[in-house]
Amino acid sequence: MEKNFDFNEVGKRMPYTVPDGFFLQLEENVLESLKADQPSSPAATNAPSPWKRKVSYLLLAAAAAAALFLVMEATLFKSEPMTDCFESVEQAFNGLSIDDQDYLLAVYEEDLFINETDNLEEL
Repeated sequence: MEKNFDFNEVGKRMPYTVPDGFFLQLEENVLESLKADQPSSPAATNAPSPWKRKVSYLLLAAAAAAALFLVMEATLFKSEPMTDCFESVEQAFNGLSIDDQDYLLAVYEEDLFINETDNLEEL
């Protein structure tokens, strides 16, 4: 490739050509291709209309809310006696190694929230 390329030597000639009448027919060709791609009616494509889609989303949201409520009802609002909770925590604590038990006790002794609530009970 030449290092001293001069654009003035190239001139104003255009290397590309377009068929005669191309730009005159361009708009018509584009519109015809768009009409060919689009269906004549929404029913022809089996696509649901916008209001059917909104209703289906609403029903789906209502079903999801009902399912969430049932799951929450079964898990969160289930009343367990507190003794069962304490027994399961005690069993889990006893299942730990001595080192792990000592570590947990040291961490909880330094916990400000637990210590502050103990001080509040004394008041």
